[in-house]
Amino acid sequence: MSGRVDNINKIIRDFETVPGVEGAALVSADGLMISSALPEAEQERVAAISAALLSLGEKAANELDRGNLIEIYVKSDRGYTLLTSVGENALFLVLAKSDAQIGLIFVDMRRMAESLLEIL
Repeated sequence: MSGRVDNINKIIRDFETVPGVEGAALVSADGLMISSALPEAEQERVAAISAALLSLGEKAANELDRGNLIEIYVKSDRGYTLLTSVGENALFLVLAKSDAQIGLIFVDMRRMAESLLEIL
């Protein structure tokens, strides 16, 4: 078990080295933090908001007949909040700088999500 946890933590911590990334987290679909490279004070709030965004995104995709949700991004004046699903029970969240190349980050996120799914 601890080997799995160590592998998940390493993937999350390593993602912070991607240019433009300020933090990353693996969150359960119901809003519980699984692993995080975010400040301790922000973890609970980020996990809850991530789960809410995922739920709303899935509802929007379903209600608007857009198929399965793949990714969500929220752009604000100080950066991006990026989400992608990791199977049916988790999501991968990344906080990125406003000048980040989010297309490249999403490519890395999809690859990392596949690696995380194999571990979970």
